[in-house]
Amino acid sequence: MKLILYTFFFLISIVGISQEKMNGKYCSMPMGESGVTCLDFKENNRFEYVLTDCLGVSALGSGKFILDGTSLKLIFDKAKQKPKNKFEITETKTDSKKEVKLKFNIKDKNGFMLPANVIRTTYREHFFYDEMNEVFLVDKNSPKAIYSIELIGYKTLLLDLDNLTNKVIDVVLFSIQPKIISEKELTIRWTKINNDEFETGPNTWNRYKKVRIENSKGK
Repeated sequence: MKLILYTFFFLISIVGISQEKMNGKYCSMPMGESGVTCLDFKENNRFEYVLTDCLGVSALGSGKFILDGTSLKLIFDKAKQKPKNKFEITETKTDSKKEVKLKFNIKDKNGFMLPANVIRTTYREHFFYDEMNEVFLVDKNSPKAIYSIELIGYKTLLLDLDNLTNKVIDVVLFSIQPKIISEKELTIRWTKINNDEFETGPNTWNRYKKVRIENSKGK
């Protein structure tokens, strides 16, 4: 009985030490253009996950982690993704037998006009752009076409439009947001190197180092 109790408390102490040493922020060591993954381990087995690439933060998530001697399990919370682009199309009958008019009004979420590019990607021979009236003039009854609405820093919106009626297309573009990781479970190999490092695979970018936070008091 004493041996069983001793073994039980020994195992608890090992787990406690492991969890304690995972407190803090650890970041991967990238090679070349690969992204940097950071795991910030907090109290009560909570973690925050951030993936950063050359364009900035590309993925975010948070949840609970479980650590044993050989693996690290990340259980991501349920979370909502950022809003998607919106559009509304108002159609009117055209009196012309030859063409229809397409007008795009493109704004941001605050209602400000955006200088976005509208690119007709298919059947380009059936249209031309009227710069004075800022409309596309398209051959009536020509095949449907795909329009790409693009602006750096914003999500691209693709619209598939027919050429039967005049149209006013009101678009709201949202800025590019990191992907939100929701309700996912990830189990990765975990190997301790020392108190400040661990690795999840054989490559250099699988090694995570603890981020030291400088104390700026008194400066």
